[in-house]
Amino acid sequence: MSVPVAAIEQRLNQERQGVLYKDDKLEGDNVAITVTKNGLMRVQADKDKIYFSVPLHIYAKGRWKWDPCKLCPAIDKTENTSFDMVIKTESKASLTEDYKINTVTSGDFEWGDTKPTLQLGPLTIGLARFVEPAMRSQMDKLTKQLDQELQNRLNIRQYVAQAWLMMQEPVKLDNDMNAWLTIVPKQVRMTPLQARNGNLSTRIGISSYIAVTTNGKPDIQINRNLPKLIVDNRLSDDIRIGLTANIPYEHASKLLQAQVTGQTYTFDDGKSQLTINDAAIAPGGEQLVLMLDVNGKTKAGLFTKKIVGKVYLRGTPYYDPETASIKVRDIDYDLDTKDKLLNTASWLAKNKFTDMIQEQVSFPVQSQLNDAKKMLQATLDQQGRVNESLLLKGKIQEITPDNIYLTPEGIKAVVNATGRLSATVDKL
Repeated sequence: MSVPVAAIEQRLNQERQGVLYKDDKLEGDNVAITVTKNGLMRVQADKDKIYFSVPLHIYAKGRWKWDPCKLCPAIDKTENTSFDMVIKTESKASLTEDYKINTVTSGDFEWGDTKPTLQLGPLTIGLARFVEPAMRSQMDKLTKQLDQELQNRLNIRQYVAQAWLMMQEPVKLDNDMNAWLTIVPKQVRMTPLQARNGNLSTRIGISSYIAVTTNGKPDIQINRNLPKLIVDNRLSDDIRIGLTANIPYEHASKLLQAQVTGQTYTFDDGKSQLTINDAAIAPGGEQLVLMLDVNGKTKAGLFTKKIVGKVYLRGTPYYDPETASIKVRDIDYDLDTKDKLLNTASWLAKNKFTDMIQEQVSFPVQSQLNDAKKMLQATLDQQGRVNESLLLKGKIQEITPDNIYLTPEGIKAVVNATGRLSATVDKL
């Protein structure tokens, strides 16, 4: 998040104009002073400091009184003059845990090439000794005003609170897939304020659970409580978003049927063979259960032995990044199937049938993940302007696998889309 220093300068110049200080009474010190902002206030920033230069025009009126003698008429004369000066301040900026900009400002002022004077009759009166105390007495008030202005104009809590609520609203990514982006924020971290390339910048990191799902709009409960700010100087603009690809078991069964149904597997140099008539897939704890309806035969001498029935296999699903698909490893018969095979078809229990099935089973999710990535990038591109002040820019760079989960409805592959995201406050 960055705020152009020029935007701060422009806003302050718009709202701080005209007379800054006025004392129009001559009583007491015989001097009246009016201080007016003379030209544009200049703002610069370097590292964690902000510098202000305020040009001032000073109008001063002085009174000269002389009583030459008790009987002589008194001489009472006033003269006025004007001159310019520049006030310069330095503000050190930091952040508080309640998202406020804390600034500590100190300042001084400079005269021009000559100090102001008044010519009253035969006397030349130097005004610096009168003006300086008045100006120095106002410096503390002026610097406090600048601190307040900075805190009002750099209302970071307003933007963070707005983003905190906005990001919790599910965003629809695609109508056909009924895909939604959901974000559950947990913590807010910010780096210390630093000035660089004309911008007063900070990095905001919102630790969140982020996901893209394709099973309809999620039912969420918005958390409106903004947590305390954590100041952390190690943040970057990297993001990682969890994308999910869902394969319902019914769809997985159809994919399995297309891969193995009608296939005939031959063993023992053609002496034994097995044909798969039908297939289905179901969850079994943390593993997948593959049901195969088979018939087969094996020849031993002059006799041919047949096998007809169902074979149940168990395997662990995993995401294969090379093929962008969900595969199954460590496939083996379940205990009940293995016991029956050992009794009726030991040749099937001992051969490489499970290895063959393991090589074939594959549920591609490349298209789902590509679509999710495209939709996510399109959302970042299209919804960049959050409001009139806040602009989001993001880029999804790559996808890396995370984990596989078995839900009651289907197989869920979770992968991480990594990239960068930045927010710029370009208007105040």
